[in-house]
Amino acid sequence: MRTDVDVGAELPTMEQTVGMTGSVMHAGATGDFNPLHYDPEVAARTSPTGGLIAHGMYAMGFASRLVTSWAGGPEHVLEIKMRFTAPWPMGKTAVFGGSVTDVSDRVATVELWGRRADDDKRILKGTAKVRL
Repeated sequence: MRTDVDVGAELPTMEQTVGMTGSVMHAGATGDFNPLHYDPEVAARTSPTGGLIAHGMYAMGFASRLVTSWAGGPEHVLEIKMRFTAPWPMGKTAVFGGSVTDVSDRVATVELWGRRADDDKRILKGTAKVRL
């Protein structure tokens, strides 16, 4: 459990490249078999990027892992709220990070984000509440 947290503290960033193996494993675990995530022909016709994209919840999982590791374990994370803002194209790297925006009553509020590494476009944003 963290106790040394100040407003403005930055979480360490984490990079992840989305690939077909991870995408298919995620689809199997969640039951989300939308072909937008694994069928190049369907994705070419229907994807906002013209190609395969990662599941939104796959991206959220990395932001969740980031804050959970920073907090000292899942038992310290009280809440996570996330919004997906842009697609994460298959084969591309995203960077996940966050910063503490409030500390009160032994709870830190953390702003979380994920950005595509090649163009800095935000793919998700959200907040987490962490018990201190």
